[in-house]
Amino acid sequence: MVRSDILLAGAILLSAIIVGGAILIRPSDFDRCLAVISAEIYRRDQTATLDPREVEAQAARICSGSEPK
Repeated sequence: MVRSDILLAGAILLSAIIVGGAILIRPSDFDRCLAVISAEIYRRDQTATLDPREVEAQAARICSGSEPK
């Protein structure tokens, strides 16, 4: 009886960890926006030498809504 309770509790805990991990690694809307905007910046400025960090920073500003108009 005690052994089956421990196994059940272990299975529930393992399931909770798996679900929690899946939620944490799922891309957020901000991550999707960042990828789309970064790709658009690279596509638009194909002839320029772009710093990847600056592209990501610019995309983050656009996605967060803090881009000056």
